[in-house]
Amino acid sequence: MPYKGKIIDVELDRYLRQGKTTNEIAKIFRCSPGAVSQRKKLLKNKIVRTMALEKTNEVVENHLDMLAQLQKINSAINEELDRAKKEIEKPNVDKKSIQAIMIMLSGEIRQQLSLQLSIAQVWHDIKIYAEFQEAVLNILDEMEPGTRDEVIRKLKQRNVIRRSVRVN
Repeated sequence: MPYKGKIIDVELDRYLRQGKTTNEIAKIFRCSPGAVSQRKKLLKNKIVRTMALEKTNEVVENHLDMLAQLQKINSAINEELDRAKKEIEKPNVDKKSIQAIMIMLSGEIRQQLSLQLSIAQVWHDIKIYAEFQEAVLNILDEMEPGTRDEVIRKLKQRNVIRRSVRVN
């Protein structure tokens, strides 16, 4: 047994994936089952945070595609609305049904705009988070040259950050 009471997250995760029990893992790490349970909770929180960061990165990568798709949908709705406006001007048409269609299309445009606003707000929050992260790393490097790279290295070593941080 190579461990002396220190629980290593990567190893803990591997043993959990292998289906080992808390007691078996405690014996491997030479610690109490309670210590393993506490560490499992911390590991779960780290995994959740890491997944959130990775999901954020996916949102950033897919942001432009979503906006392009929304623009395409919006253009199609506007074309239909223009067609309905031309149709309502013709004689001998059911104006009430065309007006209902126009109201429905206008409502859809409002929903599209609301969705675009929500996406823009998320995008803005992500950009602010990235700017804050960059500022903190720059300040650390100003205080002690080389600190930035060391912090990034240690965070990567602990699997706290992944693709969500761009390292220059």
